[in-house]
Amino acid sequence: MKLRHIFIISFFLLVNVLIVMALQKGFSEKIEVKINKTFLPTLSATKVVNSEKEFKAMGYGNVSSFNTVNLISEVQGKLSQGVVDLKAGVKFRKGDLLYKIYDVEARYALRARKSGYINLIANILPDIKSDYPNEFTKWATYIETIKLNKTLPELPAWTSDKEKVFLSSKQILSEYFSIKGQEEQLKKYAVYAPFSGTISEVYITNFSVVNPGNKVIKIAQNSNYEISISIPTNQIETIKIGSEATILTTSNEIKGYGKVVRISDVLNQNTQSINVFVKATPVEGEKFIDGEYIKVDLNIEGKNKGITIPSLAIKNNSVMLYSSLDSLIRKKQISILNEDVNGTFISGLTDGDVIITQEVLNHQSSTKYNVIIK
Repeated sequence: MKLRHIFIISFFLLVNVLIVMALQKGFSEKIEVKINKTFLPTLSATKVVNSEKEFKAMGYGNVSSFNTVNLISEVQGKLSQGVVDLKAGVKFRKGDLLYKIYDVEARYALRARKSGYINLIANILPDIKSDYPNEFTKWATYIETIKLNKTLPELPAWTSDKEKVFLSSKQILSEYFSIKGQEEQLKKYAVYAPFSGTISEVYITNFSVVNPGNKVIKIAQNSNYEISISIPTNQIETIKIGSEATILTTSNEIKGYGKVVRISDVLNQNTQSINVFVKATPVEGEKFIDGEYIKVDLNIEGKNKGITIPSLAIKNNSVMLYSSLDSLIRKKQISILNEDVNGTFISGLTDGDVIITQEVLNHQSSTKYNVIIK
Protein backbone atom coordinates (compact mmCIF):
# COMPACT_ATOMS: atom_id res chain seq x y z
CA MET A 1 0.00 0.00 0.00
CA LYS A 2 2.79 2.39 0.83
CA LEU A 3 4.37 1.88 -2.58
CA ARG A 4 1.02 2.51 -4.24
CA HIS A 5 0.50 5.69 -2.24
CA ILE A 6 3.98 6.90 -3.15
CA PHE A 7 3.31 6.25 -6.83
CA ILE A 8 -0.01 8.15 -6.79
CA ILE A 9 1.49 11.12 -4.98
CA SER A 10 4.45 11.23 -7.38
CA PHE A 11 2.10 11.10 -10.36
CA PHE A 12 0.03 14.07 -9.10
CA LEU A 13 3.18 16.07 -8.36
CA LEU A 14 4.46 15.47 -11.88
CA VAL A 15 1.15 16.53 -13.41
CA ASN A 16 1.12 19.74 -11.33
CA VAL A 17 4.67 20.60 -12.35
CA LEU A 18 3.82 20.15 -16.04
CA ILE A 19 0.70 22.30 -15.68
CA VAL A 20 2.64 25.09 -13.95
CA MET A 21 5.35 25.01 -16.65
CA ALA A 22 2.74 25.18 -19.41
CA LEU A 23 1.00 28.12 -17.78
CA GLN A 24 4.27 29.98 -17.31
CA LYS A 25 5.23 29.46 -20.94
CA GLY A 26 1.85 30.71 -22.19
CA PHE A 27 1.97 33.73 -19.90
CA SER A 28 5.47 34.67 -21.05
CA GLU A 29 4.41 34.39 -24.71
CA LYS A 30 1.45 36.67 -24.05
CA ILE A 31 3.75 39.17 -22.37
CA GLU A 32 6.17 38.97 -25.29
CA VAL A 33 3.38 39.52 -27.79
CA LYS A 34 2.04 42.39 -25.74
CA ILE A 35 5.46 44.00 -25.48
CA ASN A 36 6.23 43.62 -29.18
CA LYS A 37 2.89 45.09 -30.25
CA THR A 38 3.35 48.80 -31.32
CA PHE A 39 0.71 51.36 -30.42
CA LEU A 40 -0.30 53.66 -33.33
CA PRO A 41 -2.38 56.81 -32.78
CA THR A 42 -5.68 56.79 -34.62
CA LEU A 43 -7.06 59.62 -36.77
CA SER A 44 -10.37 60.20 -38.55
CA ALA A 45 -10.17 60.38 -42.32
CA THR A 46 -12.21 60.26 -45.49
CA LYS A 47 -11.57 59.41 -49.13
CA VAL A 48 -11.64 62.35 -51.53
CA VAL A 49 -14.54 62.40 -53.96
CA ASN A 50 -14.58 65.75 -55.77
CA SER A 51 -17.89 67.28 -56.82
CA GLU A 52 -19.12 70.53 -58.36
CA LYS A 53 -20.71 73.43 -56.48
CA GLU A 54 -21.75 76.92 -57.52
CA PHE A 55 -20.82 79.89 -55.32
CA LYS A 56 -18.86 83.16 -55.24
CA ALA A 57 -15.09 83.09 -55.53
CA MET A 58 -13.26 83.79 -52.29
CA GLY A 59 -9.82 83.65 -50.76
CA TYR A 60 -7.76 84.47 -47.71
CA GLY A 61 -4.76 86.75 -47.54
CA ASN A 62 -2.75 89.21 -45.49
CA VAL A 63 -3.33 92.95 -45.58
CA SER A 64 -0.24 94.82 -46.75
CA SER A 65 0.47 98.48 -47.26
CA PHE A 66 0.59 99.47 -50.93
CA ASN A 67 3.60 101.64 -50.09
CA THR A 68 6.16 99.90 -47.88
CA VAL A 69 9.62 101.45 -47.99
CA ASN A 70 12.98 100.61 -46.45
CA LEU A 71 14.78 103.88 -45.79
CA ILE A 72 18.50 103.38 -46.40
CA SER A 73 21.25 105.80 -45.42
CA GLU A 74 23.12 107.33 -48.35
CA VAL A 75 25.66 109.18 -46.18
CA GLN A 76 27.84 108.52 -43.14
CA GLY A 77 27.52 109.97 -39.66
CA LYS A 78 25.84 109.82 -36.28
CA LEU A 79 22.06 109.34 -36.51
CA SER A 80 19.52 111.21 -34.38
CA GLN A 81 15.73 111.01 -34.49
CA GLY A 82 13.56 113.80 -35.83
CA VAL A 83 10.12 114.81 -34.58
CA VAL A 84 9.03 111.21 -33.92
CA ASP A 85 10.55 108.40 -31.86
CA LEU A 86 12.38 105.75 -33.86
CA LYS A 87 10.21 102.92 -32.51
CA ALA A 88 8.10 100.33 -34.29
CA GLY A 89 4.42 101.31 -34.32
CA VAL A 90 5.02 105.08 -34.14
CA LYS A 91 2.83 107.06 -36.55
CA PHE A 92 4.01 110.06 -38.56
CA ARG A 93 2.64 112.57 -41.06
CA LYS A 94 3.80 113.38 -44.55
CA GLY A 95 6.66 115.89 -44.39
CA ASP A 96 7.71 115.06 -40.81
CA LEU A 97 11.45 114.86 -40.17
CA LEU A 98 11.98 111.17 -39.45
CA TYR A 99 15.68 111.31 -38.66
CA LYS A 100 18.81 113.28 -39.46
CA ILE A 101 22.50 112.50 -39.63
CA TYR A 102 25.18 114.77 -38.17
CA ASP A 103 26.11 117.11 -41.05
CA VAL A 104 28.25 119.92 -39.58
CA GLU A 105 31.47 118.60 -41.12
CA ALA A 106 29.76 118.20 -44.50
CA ARG A 107 28.48 121.80 -44.34
CA TYR A 108 31.92 123.16 -43.52
CA ALA A 109 33.44 121.16 -46.36
CA LEU A 110 30.85 122.56 -48.76
CA ARG A 111 31.52 126.14 -47.65
CA ALA A 112 35.24 125.62 -48.10
CA ARG A 113 34.65 124.40 -51.63
CA LYS A 114 32.43 127.38 -52.43
CA SER A 115 35.19 129.68 -51.18
CA GLY A 116 37.62 128.00 -53.58
CA TYR A 117 35.08 128.37 -56.37
CA ILE A 118 34.82 132.13 -55.72
CA ASN A 119 38.60 132.32 -55.88
CA LEU A 120 38.64 130.51 -59.22
CA ILE A 121 36.24 133.02 -60.77
CA ALA A 122 38.08 135.99 -59.23
CA ASN A 123 41.33 134.79 -60.84
CA ILE A 124 39.78 134.75 -64.35
CA LEU A 125 38.08 138.15 -64.12
CA PRO A 126 41.15 140.01 -65.52
CA ASP A 127 41.25 137.65 -68.52
CA ILE A 128 37.49 138.08 -69.08
CA LYS A 129 37.86 141.88 -68.91
CA SER A 130 40.55 141.83 -71.59
CA ASP A 131 39.30 139.01 -73.84
CA TYR A 132 35.52 139.22 -73.25
CA PRO A 133 34.84 142.79 -72.10
CA ASN A 134 31.10 142.52 -72.74
CA GLU A 135 30.87 139.59 -70.27
CA PHE A 136 32.86 141.14 -67.43
CA THR A 137 29.91 142.73 -65.61
CA LYS A 138 27.96 139.44 -65.78
CA TRP A 139 30.72 137.48 -64.03
CA ALA A 140 31.55 140.22 -61.52
CA THR A 141 27.89 140.33 -60.48
CA TYR A 142 27.79 136.52 -60.29
CA ILE A 143 30.57 136.46 -57.71
CA GLU A 144 28.64 138.88 -55.52
CA THR A 145 25.54 136.61 -55.53
CA ILE A 146 27.47 133.58 -54.18
CA LYS A 147 26.82 133.13 -50.42
CA LEU A 148 28.71 130.48 -48.47
CA ASN A 149 25.66 129.46 -46.40
CA LYS A 150 23.17 129.41 -49.28
CA THR A 151 22.62 127.33 -52.41
CA LEU A 152 25.00 128.11 -55.24
CA PRO A 153 23.22 130.38 -57.78
CA GLU A 154 22.77 129.19 -61.34
CA LEU A 155 25.78 129.55 -63.58
CA PRO A 156 25.52 132.51 -66.00
CA ALA A 157 24.86 131.51 -69.61
CA TRP A 158 27.79 131.83 -71.98
CA THR A 159 27.25 133.75 -75.21
CA SER A 160 29.75 131.88 -77.40
CA ASP A 161 31.51 128.57 -77.72
CA LYS A 162 34.79 130.36 -77.22
CA GLU A 163 33.67 131.63 -73.82
CA LYS A 164 32.43 128.12 -72.88
CA VAL A 165 35.80 126.57 -73.79
CA PHE A 166 37.60 129.24 -71.79
CA LEU A 167 35.45 128.57 -68.68
CA SER A 168 35.97 124.82 -69.05
CA SER A 169 39.75 125.18 -69.34
CA LYS A 170 39.81 127.14 -66.09
CA GLN A 171 37.82 124.35 -64.26
CA ILE A 172 34.88 126.70 -63.67
CA LEU A 173 32.28 124.36 -65.16
CA SER A 174 33.52 121.18 -63.49
CA GLU A 175 33.77 122.87 -60.09
CA TYR A 176 30.28 124.35 -60.44
CA PHE A 177 28.68 120.94 -61.09
CA SER A 178 30.74 119.29 -58.34
CA ILE A 179 29.46 121.82 -55.82
CA LYS A 180 25.86 121.36 -57.02
CA GLY A 181 26.28 117.59 -56.53
CA GLN A 182 27.65 118.17 -53.04
CA GLU A 183 24.64 120.35 -52.23
CA GLU A 184 22.31 117.54 -53.29
CA GLN A 185 24.31 115.11 -51.14
CA LEU A 186 23.87 117.42 -48.15
CA LYS A 187 20.07 117.12 -48.48
CA LYS A 188 20.39 113.40 -47.75
CA TYR A 189 21.48 114.10 -44.16
CA ALA A 190 17.86 114.88 -43.26
CA VAL A 191 15.11 112.37 -44.17
CA TYR A 192 11.48 113.49 -44.33
CA ALA A 193 8.38 111.28 -44.54
CA PRO A 194 7.22 110.83 -48.16
CA PHE A 195 3.69 109.98 -46.95
CA SER A 196 1.67 109.59 -43.76
CA GLY A 197 2.15 106.19 -42.19
CA THR A 198 3.68 104.05 -39.47
CA ILE A 199 7.18 102.84 -38.64
CA SER A 200 6.98 99.06 -38.98
CA GLU A 201 10.61 98.10 -38.28
CA VAL A 202 13.68 99.82 -36.82
CA TYR A 203 17.15 98.62 -37.79
CA ILE A 204 19.39 101.29 -36.24
CA THR A 205 18.82 103.01 -32.90
CA ASN A 206 19.17 106.67 -32.01
CA PHE A 207 22.76 108.04 -31.80
CA SER A 208 24.21 105.09 -33.71
CA VAL A 209 26.75 105.70 -36.48
CA VAL A 210 25.45 104.75 -39.92
CA ASN A 211 27.28 104.13 -43.18
CA PRO A 212 26.05 104.39 -46.76
CA GLY A 213 23.88 101.36 -47.51
CA ASN A 214 22.73 100.76 -43.92
CA LYS A 215 18.98 100.19 -43.50
CA VAL A 216 17.58 102.62 -40.92
CA ILE A 217 13.81 102.06 -40.68
CA LYS A 218 10.94 100.48 -42.61
CA ILE A 219 7.80 102.57 -43.06
CA ALA A 220 4.33 101.68 -44.34
CA GLN A 221 1.60 103.95 -45.62
CA ASN A 222 -1.50 103.63 -43.42
CA SER A 223 -4.13 104.88 -45.87
CA ASN A 224 -3.54 102.65 -48.86
CA TYR A 225 -3.86 98.88 -48.43
CA GLU A 226 -4.14 95.85 -50.66
CA ILE A 227 -4.74 92.14 -50.11
CA SER A 228 -3.22 89.28 -52.09
CA ILE A 229 -5.43 86.19 -52.33
CA SER A 230 -4.97 82.89 -54.19
CA ILE A 231 -7.67 81.99 -56.71
CA PRO A 232 -7.81 78.52 -58.39
CA THR A 233 -7.19 78.51 -62.12
CA ASN A 234 -10.72 77.26 -62.83
CA GLN A 235 -12.11 80.50 -61.34
CA ILE A 236 -9.61 83.01 -62.67
CA GLU A 237 -11.30 83.49 -66.07
CA THR A 238 -14.35 85.06 -64.43
CA ILE A 239 -12.26 87.64 -62.52
CA LYS A 240 -11.35 90.92 -64.23
CA ILE A 241 -9.54 94.12 -63.27
CA GLY A 242 -12.16 96.19 -61.46
CA SER A 243 -14.14 93.20 -60.14
CA GLU A 244 -15.72 94.19 -56.82
CA ALA A 245 -15.09 92.41 -53.54
CA THR A 246 -16.38 92.31 -49.98
CA ILE A 247 -13.71 92.14 -47.29
CA LEU A 248 -14.49 90.29 -44.06
CA THR A 249 -12.81 89.24 -40.85
CA THR A 250 -12.17 85.54 -40.24
CA SER A 251 -15.43 85.55 -38.20
CA ASN A 252 -17.33 86.82 -41.30
CA GLU A 253 -17.88 90.39 -40.08
CA ILE A 254 -17.73 93.02 -42.84
CA LYS A 255 -14.47 94.97 -42.65
CA GLY A 256 -14.55 96.87 -45.93
CA TYR A 257 -14.91 96.75 -49.69
CA GLY A 258 -12.45 96.63 -52.56
CA LYS A 259 -11.70 96.15 -56.23
CA VAL A 260 -9.31 93.91 -58.12
CA VAL A 261 -6.34 96.02 -59.25
CA ARG A 262 -3.89 93.36 -60.46
CA ILE A 263 -3.94 89.70 -61.53
CA SER A 264 -0.66 87.80 -61.54
CA ASP A 265 0.50 85.83 -64.58
CA VAL A 266 2.48 83.40 -62.40
CA LEU A 267 0.94 80.05 -61.46
CA ASN A 268 1.56 78.48 -58.04
CA GLN A 269 2.21 74.87 -59.05
CA ASN A 270 1.59 73.49 -55.56
CA THR A 271 -1.95 74.86 -55.29
CA GLN A 272 -2.72 75.41 -59.00
CA SER A 273 -3.79 78.96 -58.13
CA ILE A 274 -2.99 82.52 -59.19
CA ASN A 275 -2.56 85.57 -56.95
CA VAL A 276 -5.18 88.30 -57.27
CA PHE A 277 -4.57 91.71 -55.66
CA VAL A 278 -7.49 93.65 -54.19
CA LYS A 279 -7.25 97.31 -53.19
CA ALA A 280 -9.08 97.60 -49.87
CA THR A 281 -11.10 100.43 -48.30
CA PRO A 282 -12.40 99.97 -44.73
CA VAL A 283 -15.99 100.76 -43.79
CA GLU A 284 -16.64 103.57 -41.32
CA GLY A 285 -15.42 102.67 -37.85
CA GLU A 286 -13.04 99.97 -39.11
CA LYS A 287 -9.37 100.04 -40.06
CA PHE A 288 -6.91 97.66 -41.62
CA ILE A 289 -3.70 96.57 -39.92
CA ASP A 290 -0.60 95.70 -41.90
CA GLY A 291 -0.19 91.90 -41.83
CA GLU A 292 -3.80 91.20 -40.73
CA TYR A 293 -5.18 87.85 -41.99
CA ILE A 294 -8.47 88.47 -43.72
CA LYS A 295 -11.14 86.97 -45.99
CA VAL A 296 -12.13 88.35 -49.40
CA ASP A 297 -15.38 87.49 -51.19
CA LEU A 298 -15.35 88.33 -54.90
CA ASN A 299 -18.81 89.16 -56.20
CA ILE A 300 -18.54 86.63 -59.03
CA GLU A 301 -20.34 83.28 -59.12
CA GLY A 302 -19.17 80.16 -60.91
CA LYS A 303 -19.02 76.36 -60.80
CA ASN A 304 -16.18 74.94 -58.74
CA LYS A 305 -14.87 71.42 -58.27
CA GLY A 306 -13.68 70.26 -54.87
CA ILE A 307 -14.63 68.65 -51.55
CA THR A 308 -16.06 69.91 -48.25
CA ILE A 309 -14.07 69.04 -45.11
CA PRO A 310 -14.14 70.25 -41.48
CA SER A 311 -12.45 73.65 -41.13
CA LEU A 312 -10.25 72.47 -38.24
CA ALA A 313 -8.51 70.04 -40.62
CA ILE A 314 -7.02 73.01 -42.51
CA LYS A 315 -3.96 74.86 -41.28
CA ASN A 316 -2.12 77.56 -43.23
CA ASN A 317 -3.88 76.59 -46.47
CA SER A 318 -2.76 72.96 -46.20
CA VAL A 319 -4.24 69.59 -45.16
CA MET A 320 -2.79 66.22 -44.15
CA LEU A 321 -2.98 63.19 -46.48
CA TYR A 322 -2.55 59.60 -45.31
CA SER A 323 -0.47 57.01 -47.18
CA SER A 324 -1.32 53.34 -46.65
CA LEU A 325 2.10 52.33 -47.98
CA ASP A 326 4.03 53.59 -44.94
CA SER A 327 1.22 54.68 -42.55
CA LEU A 328 2.61 58.26 -42.58
CA ILE A 329 0.72 61.51 -43.10
CA ARG A 330 2.08 64.35 -45.21
CA LYS A 331 1.17 68.00 -45.71
CA LYS A 332 -0.53 69.05 -48.94
CA GLN A 333 -1.29 72.63 -49.99
CA ILE A 334 -4.83 73.34 -51.14
CA SER A 335 -6.99 76.27 -52.21
CA ILE A 336 -9.90 77.37 -50.05
CA LEU A 337 -12.90 78.07 -52.28
CA ASN A 338 -15.81 78.64 -49.90
CA GLU A 339 -17.09 78.18 -46.36
CA ASP A 340 -20.51 77.42 -44.90
CA VAL A 341 -22.07 75.69 -41.90
CA ASN A 342 -21.08 72.31 -43.33
CA GLY A 343 -17.38 73.09 -43.46
CA THR A 344 -14.79 74.43 -45.90
CA PHE A 345 -14.92 73.68 -49.62
CA ILE A 346 -11.41 73.15 -51.00
CA SER A 347 -9.71 72.19 -54.26
CA GLY A 348 -6.30 70.76 -55.10
CA LEU A 349 -6.88 67.09 -54.15
CA THR A 350 -7.23 64.00 -56.32
CA ASP A 351 -10.11 61.53 -56.14
CA GLY A 352 -9.08 58.62 -53.91
CA ASP A 353 -6.71 60.61 -51.69
CA VAL A 354 -7.20 59.83 -48.00
CA ILE A 355 -7.50 63.14 -46.16
CA ILE A 356 -7.36 63.57 -42.38
CA THR A 357 -10.57 65.25 -41.19
CA GLN A 358 -9.47 66.29 -37.72
CA GLU A 359 -6.85 68.59 -36.27
CA VAL A 360 -3.41 66.96 -35.99
CA LEU A 361 -1.41 68.09 -32.97
CA ASN A 362 2.34 67.70 -32.48
CA HIS A 363 2.82 66.06 -35.84
CA GLN A 364 6.22 64.61 -36.68
CA SER A 365 7.14 63.34 -40.13
CA SER A 366 8.27 59.96 -38.79
CA THR A 367 5.12 59.22 -36.75
CA LYS A 368 2.92 56.40 -38.08
CA TYR A 369 -0.87 56.41 -37.73
CA ASN A 370 -3.96 54.28 -38.00
CA VAL A 371 -6.92 55.88 -39.72
CA ILE A 372 -10.64 55.34 -39.48
CA ILE A 373 -12.18 56.17 -42.84
CA LYS A 374 -15.72 57.50 -42.59
